[in-house]
Amino acid sequence: AVHASAVQFHPSEPLAGCPEMAAAPRTTIFVVRHGDRYDYEVGREEWTARCKASAALAASDPPLSSLGHQQARELAAYLAKEGITRILVSPYLRALQTAQPLAHATGVPLLVDFAVAESHQRPAGLPATDARLPYFPEIDESYEPMMTTVMTDDAEGAEPGVEPRLEHMRRMLYLARTLLVHPSFAGQTVAIVTHAASMALVSALTGAPSLDAAGKLAACGAYKIVLGSDGVATLVERGDDSSAYLTCQASTTAAWGFADSAEPLDSSETMWRGGRGPR
Repeated sequence: AVHASAVQFHPSEPLAGCPEMAAAPRTTIFVVRHGDRYDYEVGREEWTARCKASAALAASDPPLSSLGHQQARELAAYLAKEGITRILVSPYLRALQTAQPLAHATGVPLLVDFAVAESHQRPAGLPATDARLPYFPEIDESYEPMMTTVMTDDAEGAEPGVEPRLEHMRRMLYLARTLLVHPSFAGQTVAIVTHAASMALVSALTGAPSLDAAGKLAACGAYKIVLGSDGVATLVERGDDSSAYLTCQASTTAAWGFADSAEPLDSSETMWRGGRGPR
């Protein structure tokens, strides 16, 4: 596994500019957000209280709501026709639950990887991947993840044990570059079941001029991005509206973009430009 902070990538430049892209085959990527969250449905305060009363629950790792499970099934039916050959999934429960029906619909196993995990996360709060197996037997244990954890603030950091926003952005840049040459994904049709902050990945892959310009990601929304053998990206479908294949939406898990973040947009854009390195 390679650490994301070791890599710098210029998302506004064509991927064809990367030497390792010279012989890369055509790759199709779906950047998919998880479905409606249970903690949003019942209320964050109630969910937090339940977590405090139970050692088996983690506030940062809520499941899907009943609607979220329905959305996941409808998403699977929609994507099953796309010839998905790889399912790359965040280790968070809501992402795994969203990806599971797609694994059933396609017969493709789940590849769990911290490279596509939530932003601003606390990885120590998640169970080990093998602890998920009794509930997600679709997980491929032989897969070697690109990242087995993420960089977090140390004891002197602002939030010890939490991944800083800048590290998340570096991780997204690393992922954008690595996906296209990784032997498990290059030339494949890949569904990445992840979180709304992976709009940074969409920005990196498509060369959007900014995080805000990349757009928003709806619950079970799916951005379809095709990268040709020359490394040039084509945005085929947007993921800011999933009403074409979902029968019901929830206002609690609304479409999200970086303008909706608690972090001021200007600050996020500055970090994004800094994470890309000098141009």
